[in-house]
Amino acid sequence: MTGLIPDARLRSAADFVRPGACLADVGCDHAILPVWLCRQGKVRCAYACDIAAGPCERARAAVSRAGLSDCIRVVQTDGLQGLEGCGITDVSICGMGGELIARIISDACFVRDPAVRLILGPMSKPAALRRYLAENGFAVAAESISEVSGKLYFCLCASFDGRTRTLSPFAAEFGEDIPAETPVSPLFLRYLAQKKAALLRRCRGLAQAGLPHEGEDALAEEIERFIHDRT
Repeated sequence: MTGLIPDARLRSAADFVRPGACLADVGCDHAILPVWLCRQGKVRCAYACDIAAGPCERARAAVSRAGLSDCIRVVQTDGLQGLEGCGITDVSICGMGGELIARIISDACFVRDPAVRLILGPMSKPAALRRYLAENGFAVAAESISEVSGKLYFCLCASFDGRTRTLSPFAAEFGEDIPAETPVSPLFLRYLAQKKAALLRRCRGLAQAGLPHEGEDALAEEIERFIHDRT
């Protein structure tokens, strides 16, 4: 990331933020996403949040340099704590593991409102995050995938609808309900191929150790079928 220009991963998150939103950006570091969105005139206000003092200091400096102190408030807090009643409409949580993102959502009751949009960019364990969302009444409306420095990242757009769901292993790993007629990006197909290769390596290791690996085999086969049907 150079200066205050968001990379492809953060731009994919920015695309899901609604015009006129009041944004809470959790894990803000340099406040790159709120500053970018305020400069674009896409959000009316933003809260740049981080649990640590250092990132908050960097965020305040970036906000001040950008002349956006009247638009962006920097808050040192754990997740979304203390933001109840602030009129948050959109929440971005990017750059953390899926399990930590799930914990932050779980601790913030105000996001259980269909009017609040969650924009979630897990750096790892996206399946854990998708399972949490499905089991706790959050529906994923859209997903995107981006590449930064050779690594591929998902960004999920979700909101609360109160309906619980059970995901298959494939849906947990890669997203649910991908109709056959829906085009998929080359990045997504590459991500699938990488996951299949990793699963096959794991299968070989489990087989050598005399451990069961039927689940990994089945998921690798489902990935192969999906890739075959889309190419």
